[in-house]
Amino acid sequence: MKMPFRTKLIGALFIIILTVFTGMGIYMTLYRIKEVRSEIVGNARMFVTLTSDKIGDAFLRYFKTAFFKFRAIILEQRGLNTDLENIQIIDLTGRIQYDMAQYEKGIFFAENPYSTDPFVLQNIKKMEMNINADDHLCIIVPYVDEYGVHNYSIVYHFSLKRISKEVSNVVKGSIAMGLSMLLLSVVLAVIASNRITGHLAVVSKAAKEIAEGDFNKVITIKTGDEFEDLANAFNYMTEKIREDIRELNNLIKELERRDTQKTQFLANISHELRTPLTVSIGYVDYLKKEKMGPLNEDQKHSLEIISRNLERLNKEIHSLLLVSRFTLEGVKLSYEIFDISDAIENILNNFVPEMKLKRLVVKKDIRVRLVYADKEGINTVLENLISNGIKFSEPDTNLEIKTCIINENNQEYFQFKISNHGIGIPEDQLEKIFEPFYQVDATTSRRYGGIGLGLSIARNIIEAHQGKIWAESRGGVTCFYFKIPNRRV
Repeated sequence: MKMPFRTKLIGALFIIILTVFTGMGIYMTLYRIKEVRSEIVGNARMFVTLTSDKIGDAFLRYFKTAFFKFRAIILEQRGLNTDLENIQIIDLTGRIQYDMAQYEKGIFFAENPYSTDPFVLQNIKKMEMNINADDHLCIIVPYVDEYGVHNYSIVYHFSLKRISKEVSNVVKGSIAMGLSMLLLSVVLAVIASNRITGHLAVVSKAAKEIAEGDFNKVITIKTGDEFEDLANAFNYMTEKIREDIRELNNLIKELERRDTQKTQFLANISHELRTPLTVSIGYVDYLKKEKMGPLNEDQKHSLEIISRNLERLNKEIHSLLLVSRFTLEGVKLSYEIFDISDAIENILNNFVPEMKLKRLVVKKDIRVRLVYADKEGINTVLENLISNGIKFSEPDTNLEIKTCIINENNQEYFQFKISNHGIGIPEDQLEKIFEPFYQVDATTSRRYGGIGLGLSIARNIIEAHQGKIWAESRGGVTCFYFKIPNRRV
């Protein structure tokens, strides 16, 4: 049985338009979900960074002696973020010392209960911020008092309900617009099937172009009837889409602005931390040299521990400053010729105690010594890669270092390679390890130390040289490479 042309036409119109609008609706919905989630998480991270110290200080100062002051501070901070649901202060045993939601409901416990949240219990003792975003957003940040003691962590709970509301609005708008267009198309096909084919070809082409990303498409049909109305409705739809895109672009710019503010805040905090830290390092060195009186062996040993930890903290703060500076100002290079083998040797000498402790054997194959590049930047890259190689090496293994010249696409490159035998890196994370603050797994930072900035800094410096840095790992052998154009003076 043959199907009438009108039926075919109506069916084709229905399928094409439904497919186009469904795809657009899904795209807009997923895009909106991503944007809102990113906005909520970004706002929450900034809110936590700005308020955790103030809340922790208020808890220690007022909770037991002047609770009304503590509550006033909590309520003031709560008003700064509309997505905030609850704030908890939990000690390292998991006991909840303060629960904002329970206190505001007037619920008081004779004995403080323990938290039953697995994520909280798993991360409560960690010295870095931890985030979990499932059915709601949970952020755990350690509170370290003025004496450097970590007795409590602050747990923030944020709502993700705004995502469902935004999705509902987008879906309703997409469905309403899609149904209107489908109904109009069916009416037009029934009334004038002979005329509709030509105009539908125009509409179909425009719809496909919009589906492919050309949202500036405008249909011009001057017939004085429903076809012109269809074209106007289609153009109205694309204008609405363009408005939504402009709104999304504005949101993206706002997120970028807030990201810049976050980076500036991080830079300012890091800078402020360095001043008292530098003074502390100076006084410890003064004490170690016994300029303030003789020391016994236990005192000398204690000062050595303090000195090592202050130097480690100084290194991490320096890394934070570098990342902030690169983000805000970019990487500034000063080219000169230098002997990279001397730089490698000086860095290795700094790690002699660590290498002796692990009984590592260093094998060097330095085929190229002189490099024309930014000496300070390349030294930073080398120090980060070599320290990583030593840190993640298993005892009684080899650390291999090689330099050479390679040719790619008629271009000479200086290439550096360092290999170590250790825990290895999963293949799906070989790119992610170069992102700021990234750790291969949740226990890496605790076992090996560090905050995950070294490789990110190295990538920024190498890419500023128009080079490339990457990693390969298989069978427990991990290799880090970087290459930069072999410039000659």
